Amino acid sequence: MRPLALYARSRGIPASLVALPVVALASWWMLHDPWTTLGASLTALAAVLVVTTGLAGQDPELDASTALPWPVWRLGHLLVAAVLAAVAMVAVQQFGDVRYELAFIVRDAAGLTGLAGLTAAVAGARMAAVAPVLWWAVAAIMPPGDSLTWRITTWPLGSPDDAVTQWIAAVLFVTGLAAYALRGGRR
Repeated sequence: MRPLALYARSRGIPASLVALPVVALASWWMLHDPWTTLGASLTALAAVLVVTTGLAGQDPELDASTALPWPVWRLGHLLVAAVLAAVAMVAVQQFGDVRYELAFIVRDAAGLTGLAGLTAAVAGARMAAVAPVLWWAVAAIMPPGDSLTWRITTWPLGSPDDAVTQWIAAVLFVTGLAAYALRGGRR
């Protein structure tokens, strides 16, 4: 259990676990009247941002010199982050009358987590929040439409039964998992 505790502490996971319910509840409380797709998706984004804050350790030389199987640890880190973000979303919805489908919640949590992992691998762990926030912001300000480009751009806010939004989230999740697990958060 000691390696798991050390990994968690080096990535700031205990602080994230404390902040996650606070952020999810605060987001839901501010956005639940009425609880819309935009508010639900923004709450999922907030949860993802909290659980993906520690995608790199404090000391890159120490990370590079250890005998730990980093790809396995990194893969587990992102998988658990996506699950925790989805669980936080499901939990806060129980306080209101309107609930979004599990497919919507899982799609947003997985896609945004994968996007954070991909950004951490490409641009650095400090930039991990930038791509999910920008993609969500562009999706939120897009005028209504129905083209394929519009559906790809607005996947975080799209219908959970839309195959395009599901595929975009799945591709982002798998790509982000693979990139982050193999490469880690760049410095």
